[in-house]
Amino acid sequence: MSLQATLGMTVLEATPSLTRVEMTVTDAGLNMHGTAHGGVIFSLADEAFAVISNLEAQAVAVDTHLSFFRAAQVGDRLVAVATPERVGRTLATYRVEVRRLGAETEKVALFTGTVSRRDRPAGTSPRP
Repeated sequence: MSLQATLGMTVLEATPSLTRVEMTVTDAGLNMHGTAHGGVIFSLADEAFAVISNLEAQAVAVDTHLSFFRAAQVGDRLVAVATPERVGRTLATYRVEVRRLGAETEKVALFTGTVSRRDRPAGTSPRP
């Protein structure tokens, strides 16, 4: 079973200019303070980053950064919205905003990531 499935993530939209991935925070994803574990929020952002960066090329992460702004609670539906900042021939950088659904203006976290990219081998396709 994939981490995406284990955490209950759903790809809502996947295009090279905008990718959205959603999940609901569950009891299994809490930290010692009773809020969403940072690793769960990172995993959601990283999934959106992985999907968008692999749509047009084969990509692997070389750098990521995550800033937390607000805590997420059990039952919160979170959406990670990924957009490209700069896409070059061999490197690409993406911005991923993690937001609480129902409060689209409330940012929970901001993720940035850079990938090394290369042409996809013949006969392979991306995994949305």
